[in-house]
Amino acid sequence: MKPKSVYKGRSQNGLDIVIRYPKMGDVKSMCDYMNKVSKEKTYITWQGEKITLKYEKEYLKGQREKIKNKESIKLVLFVNRELAGISDIGMGKKIKSHIGNFGITIAKKYRGKGLGKLLMKNVLNEAKKLPRLKIITLEVFSKNKNAIECQVLNLLYH
Repeated sequence: MKPKSVYKGRSQNGLDIVIRYPKMGDVKSMCDYMNKVSKEKTYITWQGEKITLKYEKEYLKGQREKIKNKESIKLVLFVNRELAGISDIGMGKKIKSHIGNFGITIAKKYRGKGLGKLLMKNVLNEAKKLPRLKIITLEVFSKNKNAIECQVLNLLYH
């Protein structure tokens, strides 16, 4: 599967932005990124845990297979060639196979610049390619003020 870019542009601040599907060559930067976000304890599944390169490689291999089989969307956001965000929608299993679970992370130094909203819009647009998708869910920790204040829920409803 050849990674496809879904967005290329420049921000108002002059940042070069690329949003695309991940490739296996991204595994090291994705592992480093997730470990950095995990240390921040930013309301993600991993809270201070360290992900190994081996784990991330197997995970990414599986995700790319799911993308190929139209069971998932996963996009990576690069700002000036630096990994700045990851977002996905993964399809449920069995009775929940029509439900996609949405997730997103943005690197701390890029938060509050509209990049999360841009990444989210692109993931939601790409999700239209998932034939079984009927419902998208988003789980938010009640203390995750960034997600709530950034109107993540409002964007999903429109």
